[in-house]
Order: sequence, then C-alpha cells, then structure tokens
Amino acid sequence: MLGGYSHHGMAEEALKLFFEIQKHGLVPDQVTFLSLLSACNHSGLVEVGKFLWNCMKENGILPGLKHYSCMVSLLSRARLLIETEELIFKSPFNEDNLELWRTLLSSCVINKNLEIGVHAAEQVLKVDAEDSATHILLSNLYAAAGKWDKVVEIRRKIKELTLEKDPGLSWIEDKRNIQVFSYGVRSKEEVGEAGAALHWLQGNMVGSQRNELDEPIYTNIYV
Repeated sequence: MLGGYSHHGMAEEALKLFFEIQKHGLVPDQVTFLSLLSACNHSGLVEVGKFLWNCMKENGILPGLKHYSCMVSLLSRARLLIETEELIFKSPFNEDNLELWRTLLSSCVINKNLEIGVHAAEQVLKVDAEDSATHILLSNLYAAAGKWDKVVEIRRKIKELTLEKDPGLSWIEDKRNIQVFSYGVRSKEEVGEAGAALHWLQGNMVGSQRNELDEPIYTNIYV
C-alpha cells in the first residue's frame, strides 16, 4: 500500500500509514523507507524527507543506492546543492555510481551553479572521460554561465571524441525478416522500396475511401 501511495505521489497518505505502522509496533524496513522517500521526492517535501532519513538511521537501517538517489533528487530539486554534494561525498557510492553526480550536475545547470556543477562533472569524467551525457551537461552549464570560450572547448572535445547520442531506430517486420532503419543512414534501394510500399498503401487507402463513398445508403422507411 505504501508503494502505491508513493507511485501516485500521495505523500500525506503514505505518511499517515507509516505512523499507523509505528503505532501498532511494526518495524519499518528498507522498502518502507524507500517508498516514503520516493513519495517525498515526488511531492517536494524536503523537511519530511530529512526527518525520514534520520529516522531510518536511528532504526539501524543502512540506506542503499536507491535511498541515496531519492535524497539526492529531493535536495537538488530544492536547490540545496551544497547539501546534495555533501550527501554524495558521505555515501558509499560516490565513486562507483556516476548517476548521483549527474543528477547534481543537471540541477547545477538549471540553477546556474558553475562551481559545484564543474566539480560534479569532474567526479564523473575522472571515472569515464568519454561520458557523453556529462560532456553535454557541462557544455550547457558553461553556456548558462555565459562562458562561451569553455562552451567551444567542450564542444570541440565532444566532436574529437565523436560522442553522439544513440541513433533512433525503427523497424518493419514481415513473415520472413526484420528490416531496421537508423536515422541518418539511408540506402537508395531501401528508400526506393519503402517509398513504393507507402505509395501502394496510400493508393489502397484512397481506393477504399472512394468505394465507401460510392456505396448506396439504405434506410428503412416505415409507412
């Protein structure tokens, strides 16, 4: 039930249920607190989230990666960037989980916090120097701060590393095989065949519409 409340962002209902659990002497576990923190994250309840975080530790429950992800998201969305940075540093995941730093970096772009944002990007790039998402976010951060020389430098680096987003794919499946199409990659033969197929389908659709219009309409007339 707590998971359902959390999924739908019903933080108030989730908290009421949590206090009922405590009232009846039941012991909350990691999953319970994860649902509560997630609900607070959806609703932006920063102080409640901090209270639950401390409550979890007081109950001897060690927060896992998902708990930290919720708190990092909650604090960074509330523009508490210094607290977010400190939380990541204190976590056991600060070196091997880059997503926490990316979340902070993304918030720094929105809030134009160059100092913390650059530091967050450095934490990612020292582990994965070719991380495309971080380079793009860092470029956006410098642009938001008006550091256009840095923007040019980062974008040149992106080009040198040939960092590109994964291409969008679509496919057509028939009884015999599957034909995959990738954005930006074209074959004259494939384009010609696809165009002919579309033209044929369009002709069938137009013909079907004409037949429907030409069909007589019968109505029952009662005298």
